[in-house]
Amino acid sequence: MFAPMDSWENVNMTNKEQLKISSLTGFLHGFESYRWLWVATAVALLAAIPAFVDTSWVSLLCEVLILTVAASGLNLLIGYTGMISFGPAGLYAVGAYSMAVLIVKVGAPFGLAFIAGPVAATAVSLVIGWFCVRRTAVYFALLTLAFSQLIHTIFFKWYGLTGGDDGIVEILVPEFLFSIENYYYFALACTIVSLLVMWLIVNSPFGKALQVIRENRGRAEFIGINVRKYQLIIFTIQGFFLGVAGSLLCGFNHNVFPPIANWTESIHIIIACLLGGMFHFFGPFIGSIAFILLDRVVTNCTEYSSLVLGIIVVLLVLFFRGGIAGVFSEKLSDGRH
Repeated sequence: MFAPMDSWENVNMTNKEQLKISSLTGFLHGFESYRWLWVATAVALLAAIPAFVDTSWVSLLCEVLILTVAASGLNLLIGYTGMISFGPAGLYAVGAYSMAVLIVKVGAPFGLAFIAGPVAATAVSLVIGWFCVRRTAVYFALLTLAFSQLIHTIFFKWYGLTGGDDGIVEILVPEFLFSIENYYYFALACTIVSLLVMWLIVNSPFGKALQVIRENRGRAEFIGINVRKYQLIIFTIQGFFLGVAGSLLCGFNHNVFPPIANWTESIHIIIACLLGGMFHFFGPFIGSIAFILLDRVVTNCTEYSSLVLGIIVVLLVLFFRGGIAGVFSEKLSDGRH
């Protein structure tokens, strides 16, 4: 008549598990239903942070926002189109140097120079992309690296325009942006607008076509998608956002130097994508936070920071290919099932 004690324990354990699963499922449905509310909350928190932390942390957050724009722009290429680029720093530097040259050499107003940064990066990325999209896989990646190093060499050697290895210094910004808190809010506004535009791109029919190309280039061509044309367009678009990040960096540092175009800077942007999760829209933002904090901690603790970051990249590639956002997404998916 009565079930053994072991059976009752099994029944109780099953009920507890079902309760946990149902609770988690409810949370997931709620999270997905109010996704934009969560985003708005995050934006409100970012806007409120300067009131509760000192200037050094606000400066660190400015770096996070600048890297977020650059990494998110690159993620349009890597995460959504499946094109591995090793040369984002070149376009990033074009945006920064274009703004610096216009302000210091030409005397252009800040607003015009700031807009000129992404415009110049877009034009350069269109030219570079025209050559690069004619190759695929590793050949495409090596071409982007070669063009980036070519840009670095130009900035390093052209003393008359770029100042060579002396760079361009004393870049003036409007008086209201002298305050690090004010510049933080300016960078936050630019980041929000950039992310919103990118969100519209990846969720448009054009963005869905890019994801088809990522999954299977042959089938994309078979159903009538002009793969090379789409790749050139998205390469140009990512150049625009890298240019926005470059302009933000120029105004933030008040100077530019050739190393921002070097391959090491490209690695930093790529790591931010990998660390956060390149197949998730907000992955680069999460990765930028993690990378900046990790870089500061490692640099303060050891002189072998490059070695530690290299080991982290190896571990990411081998065991956490989905990045932080990917791991979190997998846990939520397991809970849902």
